[in-house]
Amino acid sequence: MVTLDNPTVKANVTPTVVTTTNDSNDTTGTDPQIDQQGIVPVANEDNNTLQQVANNNNVDLSTLESLNGNVDPNQPLPDGTPIYLPQNQIASANSLDAEDATSAKSGLSEAQWEEFYESYSKANRDAKIWIAKHESGFSYSARNGQYIGRFQLTSSYLNGDYSVENQERTADKYVSNRYGSWTAAKAHWEAYGWY
Repeated sequence: MVTLDNPTVKANVTPTVVTTTNDSNDTTGTDPQIDQQGIVPVANEDNNTLQQVANNNNVDLSTLESLNGNVDPNQPLPDGTPIYLPQNQIASANSLDAEDATSAKSGLSEAQWEEFYESYSKANRDAKIWIAKHESGFSYSARNGQYIGRFQLTSSYLNGDYSVENQERTADKYVSNRYGSWTAAKAHWEAYGWY
């Protein structure tokens, strides 16, 4: 049991991860089925609808409907409702591949990459990339209620400045002050499903 805990929402949920299945006997040609296995859910904020969550996170609505029990996509979901997002897949949670490193560089200039990632040890850089992948799928524009951007920080932490540089600086400061390192923040995330 993982407790999703933040200043405004507490929800007890059992963690699960996105997997796809493709029955070799299936000759219908339909898309593989997606389930919650291996996805760590996030707590819904601001009574968002599934449609709003899909739009805010650039996720296909039909995928979200499949992952979240085919709830009415236009019905507001109560705060704290567990939402399963495909980008929160943890099946390969401890591995960082070349694709992740490439995705982590998207949206960053070479100077920003050097300042915000290359300045860390490999272990801390990999942990930061891992958190960015699991929080937002590397998106600087991802939103879940009051949580914004690549590291899903609150709007109050970001002081209304959602720029790439401010998200990176603020996340670095938050992690340094709260955990001391990105590797410690990742360890907390793995234990509790949030950082």
